[in-house]
This record gives sequence, C-alpha cells and structure tokens, in this order.
Amino acid sequence: MDWGTIVGTITGAVVGVGTTMLTDRSRWRREQAVRSNTVKRELYASYLAATARTWNEIHAAVVTSSEPWPERARAASAAYREGGVFELRYQISITAPPNIVALSDKTMRGYRTLVDKLNSGQVYNSWDELRSDCQEWFDALRDLRHEMRADLAQDDPRAS
Repeated sequence: MDWGTIVGTITGAVVGVGTTMLTDRSRWRREQAVRSNTVKRELYASYLAATARTWNEIHAAVVTSSEPWPERARAASAAYREGGVFELRYQISITAPPNIVALSDKTMRGYRTLVDKLNSGQVYNSWDELRSDCQEWFDALRDLRHEMRADLAQDDPRAS
C-alpha cells in the first residue's frame, strides 16, 4: 500500500472541504449583511415617512386650519399620537446604531415639545413663525436622514 497516495487523497479532501466551508461562510455573511441592510432600509423609510406624515398633519392643523386654536392644538396632538412615529421609534431603538437612536429621540422630543407648547396656548400665525420655532427639530431631522444614509451605505455589502 502506498501511503503517499492515501495522505495526498486525505489532504486534498481536507483542503476541498475546508475551502467549501470558507466559501459557504463568506456567502452566508454576505447574505446576512444584505438582509440586515434591507431591514434597516425599510425601517428607516417607514420612520421617515411617518415623520413626514405627522409633520404635515401638525402643519395643517397649526397653520392652514381655520379652526379655533384649542381645536388646532387637539388636532396637532392627535397627529402626534396617531402618526406612527412613536411606535417605529421603538423598532429604531433595537435595530439602528446609537447615533441614529439618539437623533430619532431628538425628533420625538421636538414633536412632544411642539405639542406641549400648543396645548399650553402657544399660537403660530404663519409658517415662518412655526418653522423658526421648530428649527432645532428640522436640523435634527436633517441630521437623522444624513446618518441613516451613511449607515445604509456602510452596511451595503455591494459597496465593498
């Protein structure tokens, strides 16, 4: 019996199996990264859509409505409660990196502050007045969108 043939066969099998395992592991990692990126992309899009919808409803209640002010404040509060941002914020907290979680908290606090002001009797007579008072919120939302884009680009396995 020729031991060289047996050792060569076993070595070839080990190398072949090992290479296959490494290739499969690499493919699995890439697929996991694509799935993770897809989940984040969908969550970020849903969160930003809910944010836009909520803001548009608050804007309509505050600036364009012809209702008396207590009713406008109630409509803005309802938009905040029913806009879906609060619920999606919890998903962000378990999916996104800490910098995005912090910025989503900041946008939530901006909504809450505005609604609290309205319920306390704050009146806005124009879009410019409302925008000026909420500029910090607009800045936080701009930063949030920027960080979400950066996070998705960083996690995109196709970018490598």
